[in-house]
Amino acid sequence: MGTRLPLAVILLLLRTPGTEALMEPQLCYVLDAILFLYGIVVTVLYCRLKVLAHRASQQGPGKEKEEAVYAGLSTETQEMYETLQRKQP
Repeated sequence: MGTRLPLAVILLLLRTPGTEALMEPQLCYVLDAILFLYGIVVTVLYCRLKVLAHRASQQGPGKEKEEAVYAGLSTETQEMYETLQRKQP
């Protein structure tokens, strides 16, 4: 009896016609408006990101020197695989 109840509920939900919601054009208009606004917001954010990246690349070498501290470690003088030296006790 415990497993029959959820199974019966699922079967009843599957039998309801799903096309009723698609028959209402007002719902489609609302969903279209939401998608349209979403597209505008994503486009504005993308353009803003491109403009900010373009401005940062044109600021010159002075800005690069300040950011060099955060650039990470340089591996130019290091070999790819160095041998480890054991410390003598």
